[in-house]
Parts: sequence; structure tokens; C-alpha cells
Amino acid sequence: MKSYSNSLKQNPKFKERIEKLIKEDLSQSSIDFLHSLADFLEHKGGLSEKQVGALEKIESRFSPQEKLKFDAWKKEYLQKHQKDAKILARYYKHVGYYTKIADNILEETYIPNQKDYEKLSNNKYAQKVLEEAYAIPRFATGTKVQIRASVSNTEINRHLAHLKDRICFILENDLPIISAVIGGKRYKILPMGETSTFSIEERYLMKPNKRGKYS
Repeated sequence: MKSYSNSLKQNPKFKERIEKLIKEDLSQSSIDFLHSLADFLEHKGGLSEKQVGALEKIESRFSPQEKLKFDAWKKEYLQKHQKDAKILARYYKHVGYYTKIADNILEETYIPNQKDYEKLSNNKYAQKVLEEAYAIPRFATGTKVQIRASVSNTEINRHLAHLKDRICFILENDLPIISAVIGGKRYKILPMGETSTFSIEERYLMKPNKRGKYS
């Protein structure tokens, strides 16, 4: 039976190829991966077939043709998509999907590839999140609102049950969207008679009426 070391592929240019890629405009996770390859290569003298495949995949992104395509996409992304991408990244981090890509997008200098961005943005949930993010707030900052009695109907809002029908001040009306629902725009509020602020979605707010409580 072959030993593990004998199954490794050896190439005197592996080190040079890895070092060249590390200088490219990569995400931190890709840089960390390449450093791990370099360490493995130094200690083992070669790379596994799977590691070579991963190295070649990263290299393919930096061929002259792919660089031209990526440069065009980078320009389009920065001009048209970056703001949307960051809105979606915050949403996905909250719900626990695409978290690795989301973390990278939230790095100021990171440019996702087009395929990854389209995977994040071309679905009904993403479109609803963006729709809510760009919708004009129903309630302006500094105005009074009343928390709906239905606020405690969901598990995520159980901590707000004591605030049913409470009159509140709107402090902020542009918090990151975390729910792909109608009325998902989020606010920071200060309930009358409270010293602590809370975040809440628009669907649980209304104009004050006679049931409104001030404490």
C-alpha cells in the first residue's frame, strides 16, 4: 500500500504559484487557504490531488481572459450592486444562510464573483429584503407610534410583549432588514416610560389611538 507521502503530487513550481496568487486581490479566506497550502507544501514536500485542484481553481480566476471579465464585473458591482450586496449580506448573516459569502461581502474591499452575487440576489427572499430596505418609512424619526397588540405573536418578539399598545418615539427608521416580509423595515424605538431602546419591524407599529399607553 502506498504511504500518504507517496500519494502527494510534487512540482517545483507549486511554491512559486502559491506565492504569486497570495499577491492577488483575494478574500481573506482565500489568502488563509493559500497560506495553509504553503505550510503543507513546506512540511510534506507536495500537495494532494484535491489541493492541486483547489489551487488550479483559484489560478483559473486570474488568467488574462478571466481578469478582463472580472475587471468589467468589478466596475459594474461597485457602481450598481455593492449597496444591495451589503444589505443582503446582513440579512443572510442573521438568518444563517450564505454566511461565508456574507462575511466576505461585508469586508470593504471584497468583490464577490458574479455567480456568487447572483446566487444571493436572484431569489424572492432577497428581492423582498431589498424592497423593504428601499421603501419609504411609514414613520419618520421623532414621531410617536403605538406598538400593535400582535407584537408578541411571534417567538422573536416575546421580549416585547410588555410593550403592547405602548406609545413610543421613533429614533431611527433604517436599521438592517432581517426578515423577508412585508413590513420588514426596522426601527429603533424608545417606549414612553422606558429608558431602554428596542428594535422592531414596521408591521408591528401603527399610529397612536385611544388604546395607546404612555407607561
